[in-house]
Amino acid sequence: MKRWHIAKDWVLVWGFAFILAGLILYIGYLSSGAEISLEKPQKLTNEAARAVSVSPAIKTDNNGANGVSVTESEQMMTNSLNQDPELQEEIKLVLGEKNSVNESIGIKDFPSPVNGKPIRNVGNYYSEAFGNYVYHAGLDYALSEGTMIRATHGGTVIEAGPDPIQGQKVTLDCGEGWLITYGGLDNLRVQEGEFIETQGALGQVGLFPGSEGESDQPQLHYELWHNGQVQRLVP
Repeated sequence: MKRWHIAKDWVLVWGFAFILAGLILYIGYLSSGAEISLEKPQKLTNEAARAVSVSPAIKTDNNGANGVSVTESEQMMTNSLNQDPELQEEIKLVLGEKNSVNESIGIKDFPSPVNGKPIRNVGNYYSEAFGNYVYHAGLDYALSEGTMIRATHGGTVIEAGPDPIQGQKVTLDCGEGWLITYGGLDNLRVQEGEFIETQGALGQVGLFPGSEGESDQPQLHYELWHNGQVQRLVP
């Protein structure tokens, strides 16, 4: 009985040893599997990086360098884009490129405010009211009383109110040194500090007897200045 008791103890010892060894092997297996799973994403990332670095060469190499050539369909698409200015303009609008380009404002951007020829242009003329020659800094257009006047170019209102010679007038600051003045108005629709879009309503032509001392005809007085100098418009 004593001998069997000793053998039973060794069985328990060896059994415990085998269980412990199995646990060690299992933990080692789990650790090696985790390392493998961590290495895979890194490998994929490196492959993606190489793909990105290669892709520009594929798109920009039109001569077939490195064994890569632009397909015929891609060439046709590029040609169609280059030959369609309207499509290019739409792409610029979508990408916001048009707003990033500061286009200079010129006199071409200030058309005549109304149709028809002016009754007086920029220059000196003899004024019966003053009995002398005076300088006229704008254009006068004979219009019907109540005609709505709209801005020929967008800008900020820096003056809006009565004038001793021109009735009521509105002056817009259009940026880059450009100023527009609209005189002979009534029923103003704007106020100082307000930004007016192109073709925004400013007011109506009013009747001011003896406007500029010359005529009882309702008229619009239109002045364009750039950097302190009067601009002569071609009506």
